[in-house]
Amino acid sequence: MSDLRWAVVASRELGDADRSALRELWDDAFGERFSDDDADHAFGGVHVIARDDEGRPVAHASAVPRRLRVGETWFEAAYVEAVAVARARRRQGLGTIAMELLADQIAAGWPFAMLSTGSHGFYERLGWRRWAGRSLTRRADGAEEFDDEHGGLMVLVPDGVPVPGLDLTLDVVCEDRAGDAW
Repeated sequence: MSDLRWAVVASRELGDADRSALRELWDDAFGERFSDDDADHAFGGVHVIARDDEGRPVAHASAVPRRLRVGETWFEAAYVEAVAVARARRRQGLGTIAMELLADQIAAGWPFAMLSTGSHGFYERLGWRRWAGRSLTRRADGAEEFDDEHGGLMVLVPDGVPVPGLDLTLDVVCEDRAGDAW
């Protein structure tokens, strides 16, 4: 892995070439499952990127700010997006390194983070916990509806420090957005 250069960068620091290269990584990692909306969701926060000796991104994870309500309390939290490793570089620990570096960024800027995944074991090894409550989406008109993310959401509380009002058994609500709300 000595051929890799790791960087933590804000979305505003990424140019068009960077964004295009990241999209190529995501297409390689996810195929057709990764939409333009998914790509858009990955921007607006902070990125951890590993680049190979030719400058191509081979691993990525980002955290973006999201307004989330737990029970009756609204939080400004981090939401993790676009965690990806190039197919040719899988099983080398790059995803773990990316998520550990991202956890440092989360701890520095947010009370907690959430993500949606089907790979619970990977994240549990890194200290993430499954959300036990139901998940809902708040539409633009203020109505809230249950969605299909129940069981897929996970939460990370940096350093295990309790966050007042953060009860993993309560309903969690996100505001709707284009593509997948969660």
